[in-house]
Amino acid sequence: MTENKKDLNFAEFQAHERALAIGRKYLNIFHQLHVINAGIEALNKDFLSLPDDVLSILPELSGGSKFYQHIKNLKDGTTPINKIDADLLPFGKDVFETQELFLEYTDFSRPTSPHPQQKQTVEVSSTEVKSEPVVEVAPSENEDVKVLFDLIRNFKATPQDLEKFKSSDVVKDLGPNWKIEIKNLIANDASSEDKYSLNKSFENLCIFDSALNVWQECSSLVKNPKQKSKEEISANLENYKKYLSMFGKGGQDLFEKVQALIA
Repeated sequence: MTENKKDLNFAEFQAHERALAIGRKYLNIFHQLHVINAGIEALNKDFLSLPDDVLSILPELSGGSKFYQHIKNLKDGTTPINKIDADLLPFGKDVFETQELFLEYTDFSRPTSPHPQQKQTVEVSSTEVKSEPVVEVAPSENEDVKVLFDLIRNFKATPQDLEKFKSSDVVKDLGPNWKIEIKNLIANDASSEDKYSLNKSFENLCIFDSALNVWQECSSLVKNPKQKSKEEISANLENYKKYLSMFGKGGQDLFEKVQALIA
């Protein structure tokens, strides 16, 4: 653990805050391994370049213990440079093979949620959150904004975590246009160091939200095809295919059932 901030002089405090910012930045990258296409070997080499003062701070951060242990394993040779120990995966039972990163959702407890059997490559779209005009305001010290940013940083791609996020008071207070509101808050209130990582984390959260919505919509359609006309289903078919492909064989089977509705 690092020293209490009250015991630090100004120079030490600045160094501590710098290490904290870098630690959070790389921890966020670690948590997003499943949607980064750089390759695990390249990322591991980057992780090994972190200075000792940053490494020492990782166990103090939410979810940082696994990241710290992973780097430690890389340093002592326990884990090869192109691998990650399955027990240290930041997002559960995900699979790494031949330097490609695959995502397999296995933590779905609700009857309406998918239970995929096959891993699929996840492609992150930069258009997931539609761009809206941003009203420039002075950076805020609002505690609710800090809570919101922490929720985004710590988000894990599970239905439970998504429900926790969307049901939080800070998100509910933003109303039905919460995605646009949060985009604006990141643009106006996040520090320059945090802005990129927050945007990427939030974009991935929105992708996950859209994917689950499509799964639930298609599951409902299969049970009751009369909800939509064949023309409406046909118009949405590409969108259904895009998101259902993220759920492996379960998603593919569901897409084929939806596709059969317009055959």
